[in-house]
This record gives sequence, structure tokens and C-alpha cells, in this order.
Amino acid sequence: MKIPNSVRGMGYLNIYRNIPIQIERGEGVYLFSSSNKKYLDLIGGIGVNILGYHNPDCDAILGETDITPHLSNLYVHSLKNDIATILNELCGTGKVFFTNSGTESNEAALKFAWKANSGKIIAFEGSFHGRSLGAFSLSHLFIHQDFPRIDAPVEFVRWNDPEDLWQKGEDASIVIFEPIQGAGGVRVMNKECFEVLKKLQLQRAVVIADEIQSGLGRTGEFLVSFHEDFHPDIVTLAKGLGGGLPLGAVCMKEKIASMVCIGDHGTTMGGNLKALQLARVVLQKLQNYLMKHIRDIEKEVISEFRSDLRIRGRGLFLAFDVENGEEFAHIMRDKGYLVNIIQENTVRLLPPYIIKGEELREFFKTAKEVI
Repeated sequence: MKIPNSVRGMGYLNIYRNIPIQIERGEGVYLFSSSNKKYLDLIGGIGVNILGYHNPDCDAILGETDITPHLSNLYVHSLKNDIATILNELCGTGKVFFTNSGTESNEAALKFAWKANSGKIIAFEGSFHGRSLGAFSLSHLFIHQDFPRIDAPVEFVRWNDPEDLWQKGEDASIVIFEPIQGAGGVRVMNKECFEVLKKLQLQRAVVIADEIQSGLGRTGEFLVSFHEDFHPDIVTLAKGLGGGLPLGAVCMKEKIASMVCIGDHGTTMGGNLKALQLARVVLQKLQNYLMKHIRDIEKEVISEFRSDLRIRGRGLFLAFDVENGEEFAHIMRDKGYLVNIIQENTVRLLPPYIIKGEELREFFKTAKEVI
């Protein structure tokens, strides 16, 4: 897409479809514009701001000066091991490699999986795994884009088609999937495909669960995979893990980690200590009450509107379709709601986890009236 003349005067390369308001500040689950209009934020920094804005515990850490934000990975630090231990317990894995973002997590996961079991790679139609070349090559949504791809055999499986998954995956070395496709339309993987993934693991395929958008408790379980009693060989995380700072993680079983050697991969900024401090806050709040809060909201609020709005998704990872996405978003902004439109007419909701049931109920009521 060519850059419109309207943004060519900017000092940065603006290649995003901007929402036409200027945000000045945030508080809790609300954002405030330059004209001081208050909006309920249903976008959440595209799934990053899971604790909302100006969480007191996060603000306290950001103001601390007793820890050096960056040392490099040439040094060992106990904080890194502390957070890795928590993540391994929550994911059922043995080792963690820290990154800065989701696409970096998937790049690293692909390399680690390849080191353990190189060969044919299976991904899914409608998938989005990132924009760097490895993750890009496994993202079916970008199949039309004219950029180079990795020199590895990649085959795409029809979404929620267990027969196609088994047929194409029987001889696969690596499988990567999103338990809920985000950019692909918020589509939940069915039970039958999870059962095939279990069989492929028995066939020695390395299965990577891209839980970057769906994980970290967003559906009431730490991983969506756990809803189906599925335990991936590798789990990739990012988004809200760093409490608003860049932080990603590749959580892997010991059998994968044992194949990775010094020099196989690396990162300068991955595992930034300030981000890891914030990750401790995020993970503690998830375990203490936020995942239960999400389960309660799904049961008490979302179930009330699921049929009328044809809501799909789980927990606070939701979507519904409208006739005209741009018009719907405009009307909802006027009414004080910020929503993300994907694929032209799909309303994707990734609100902060601290949203109250009544706030979400009022949004759905308003959406029904608008539709």
C-alpha cells in the first residue's frame, strides 16, 4: 500500500490505519482524547495492556531506580530465572528463552523446533505469526505479499479440518498453530483438530502453540491449549507479558531445549530486567484473581449476548461481525467506545483484563442497539 500524501510530512513512517483521534492519557480501562473525551478501551493496545493504564504496582516499578534496566545476556541474573520458573510452571515446560516481541518469539521457536526435528512445516490457512521473514513465511494471511520466504517446505492446512490436518501433517516435522486465530478473524480451533495434534506429537512432530494473542490467561486458562488438555512442545508468548514494555518468551520442553547450543540463537535486549519486573506483577495478578475474573465475566456477561450478537471466541478474546465495520467503529467512538475492526467487518475485542462486567455489558447493549 502506498503511503498517503497526508502522512508524508511526518518524521516517522506511518503505515498504519490510524483511528482518527488523538489519545493523551489512560486511566484504568479508559482512554482520554486531546479534547478530554472518555472512551472505554476494547482494544487494549491490541492485547498488550492487560492490566489497563496506570496500574499502581506497574507505575511503582517504572519509577524504581534500584535495578539496571539492561545488562545484556552475557550476565546471569536471578530475576530472569525467577520469571522463567513461573512461566515453566504455568506452561508445563522446562526452559524459557526471552525475546522482545511476538514475531521474535515465533522466529526463535521455529529455529529451536528445526534444530530438534528439521523437515516439513505445517501451518494453517488464516494464520498470522508475525512479520519478520520466518514468521511471515508461516503466515497464510500474507501469502499474497511479494517478499522473500524461508527456504523450507511449508504447507498450509484448511482451518478446522481435522482430515486435512492429518493428511498433510502425518509426515510433518513441525506444526505451528494459533488456538484462536486473531488476525484471521478470531476463530477457535475445534476439539477434533486438537486430537489430531496429539496424534502428530506421537508421530514425533514438534508442535508450536502460538499463544501470543490468546495466552496469558485471556480466556480464563493460562493457555487456550489447556482448555482441550493439549500440551504443546513449544509455547510462544508476548503481548501483555511485559506489562506494557516489550517482552516475549519461548517456553519449551526439555527435549527441545537440550538440542539448542550456544550460538544457535541470541538477542541483545530480550529479557530486559525492567520488563521482567513488570512480568512478575502481571503473572502474580493473573494467578491471584484475574483468570477467575475472566471466567466469571464470560459466564455472567458474555453468555448473555453470545447468541444475539453471534459472538465467537473465549474469555476476553472475542469477535462479532457487522455489516459495515468502519461505520460501526465511528458510531461507537461517538458513544465513547474504542473497537478494533479487522477483515473489514469483524469487531475484535481485546480489552484489559480489569474491565468490569457491567462495563462490558453496557458495551454489548450499545452494540446491539447500533446493529
